[in-house]
Parts: sequence; structure tokens; C-alpha cells
Amino acid sequence: MPTSNEYRQKAEECYRLANEAKTETDRLACLDLARSFLDAAARQEEMTSEQIAEAQKPERAPKLETETSQSNTGWGWRQLLGLFREHRHDTQDT
Repeated sequence: MPTSNEYRQKAEECYRLANEAKTETDRLACLDLARSFLDAAARQEEMTSEQIAEAQKPERAPKLETETSQSNTGWGWRQLLGLFREHRHDTQDT
């Protein structure tokens, strides 16, 4: 499970990608995903150590599938867009 700092780093990457977006739709998608990462960081900070341990159990921790492996510099825009699409699909089901 990512730490709150890792979620914040992903949010920063989304903000950077939003600034580089070629269309308004892409820019808004990156900003929405950044907000989601910041929300996740806030939730992570509110969790107790017991809740974190429970969430890290293999049967409960979802794994993200990406087209390519992540580099040390962060996620590429394709991985972020895929995660955004998954997030949008999940929130539309509720």
C-alpha cells in the first residue's frame, strides 16, 4: 500500500501532466486524478497501524496492472490515464 507521501508525489506528477496537456479534457482528467491522489493521501494519514496492516494483506490489496513497468522517475501519462479511467469506472458504479 502506498504511503501518503507516495500519493502526494503522484498528485504532483498529475499536476505536472495537467500543465503539459494538449487538450482541456486531458488537463481536467489529470487534475481530477491529482485530487483523487490527495484524497487517498488524507485517508492514508487517518488510518491506524492496524488498518494499514489489514489493507496490506495480499488478498485485500488490489494490484494495478500497467502496460509497462514503472520507472524510478514516476508514472508515465499512459499509466496515469489508465488509473484515471479505472477510478472513473469505479466511482460511476456507486
